[in-house]
Amino acid sequence: MAASLVDMRTRLRLGALLMALSLLPALLSGCASLERHHQALLVLGDLSAGSGESRLKRRSEPPRREGVHYVRQGRAYQADLYHPREPRRGSLLLVHGFTEQGRRDPRLVALAMTLGRVGFTVMVPELEGLRDYSISTREVEAIVDAIRHATGSAPEAPSRTAVAAVSFAVGPALIAAMDEAVANRVSFVVAVGGYYDMTDMLRYVTTGEDRGGAGRAAPPPQREARWAVLLSQLHWLEDEQDRTLLETIARRRLADPEAPVAGEARRLGASGRALYELVTNRDPGRVEALIARLPPSLVRELEALDPSRRALDSLQARLVLIHGPQDRVIPVSHSRRLRDALPPGQARLFEAGALQHVAVSPGWRDGWGLWRALVHVLALGEGE
Repeated sequence: MAASLVDMRTRLRLGALLMALSLLPALLSGCASLERHHQALLVLGDLSAGSGESRLKRRSEPPRREGVHYVRQGRAYQADLYHPREPRRGSLLLVHGFTEQGRRDPRLVALAMTLGRVGFTVMVPELEGLRDYSISTREVEAIVDAIRHATGSAPEAPSRTAVAAVSFAVGPALIAAMDEAVANRVSFVVAVGGYYDMTDMLRYVTTGEDRGGAGRAAPPPQREARWAVLLSQLHWLEDEQDRTLLETIARRRLADPEAPVAGEARRLGASGRALYELVTNRDPGRVEALIARLPPSLVRELEALDPSRRALDSLQARLVLIHGPQDRVIPVSHSRRLRDALPPGQARLFEAGALQHVAVSPGWRDGWGLWRALVHVLALGEGE
């Protein structure tokens, strides 16, 4: 244990030294750049601290949170607006991932507060599909409506906004940012731990094979990921008994990976069994055939939420990809492929060892890549 503590201290000191050395160009280029580099350090520290004390919290005022309601073409929504004390980095739409607490998830609130402290006006819409694990193209529509609200509903609203999303929400957010109705209103997109190819994502989650890895081995997937995917697609099954049985199976296995589920599995109908067989499959070569056996409505939705099937030249925004190289939910190869699918210079990828999928590791361990990403996001927020 003593040796591991020494190693940790050494890594932290080395990381701090590298960050300090990187400030030298900023010293030569001007005070604004130096301040941005320093603020990125404060943001990193605040993200690592969570709800605890940090230098950023001590040095800045928290943003004011306001609950708002808005309607678009008969569709009613709720959102939280975080108003910074010093609005200097424009608007940012923050899209939450799978969480039953929605926009009030404590981790999401903490992130919105952090972004507000450094000058972003943050809007966090409530997305029911991500709240109840029923993700669909409905979320794309809701994000498009949120972009419209953020950019044009109030006289003081900016004409453009940034969009940030995490994990499985990256696909809907990216597709929304390409929608012709709002594409010119999105200045940049931040995608943290997101997917690019839906079929390959399902293959990795269920079998562990990462076909987009270009020969580089991916870490083994988290066992829980397959059950989260199952929950996210249950709403497409017409048979109520199948939905109930599969939800029971998924939640039981999330609580205990070894829990018995054979009894429920035997009672499944044809559609429910097709989805169950995809989620429990271990053979990478069977994935396409198992997807083809799913209900047609589910297949259409999977294809509609797949960025690799889209014409990415409709994305006008700049793209910031942040991904942990040891991500065990969605491999980093997805962000690499997404970067390479766009014109040179439109997307930047930061491989951040400090990320455990979308959570920041304690103690800033391997925080170099994440710090560089934060510097870039802060610069984009200032219009650079």
